[in-house]
Amino acid sequence: MADFYRHIDIMSYDFETDTFYFRDKRTKYHSSIDLGDLILDMGEDGCPIGVELLNASKNFGVNKAVMATVKGMKSDIHISREHIEVKIKVFIISRSAEIEKVSVSRGINDVNLRAGQTAMAC
Repeated sequence: MADFYRHIDIMSYDFETDTFYFRDKRTKYHSSIDLGDLILDMGEDGCPIGVELLNASKNFGVNKAVMATVKGMKSDIHISREHIEVKIKVFIISRSAEIEKVSVSRGINDVNLRAGQTAMAC
């Protein structure tokens, strides 16, 4: 079970830049952590508040037109003393059926984030 749960207020996909973005806008932004194709936004409370996923269609294994059909998402962010792991599950429409696609990003916790788990959903 997550230490923190955040309901996502903003979720968008930019077709031109192939960027998928979601955020809880109720918590004030503090900083970002770059994990390659994934940028993790942190709030003033020290917990994740949003994610920007670059090259989203490639990371989810679908074409850009399919990414434009995202209907919802869930995200689990696990932070240990050594690592950060972000798992994003999107729900897309393909051939009149809802399909789940998953992207997982991992990085080193070299900024000494507090260990814990955050769940986000929209």
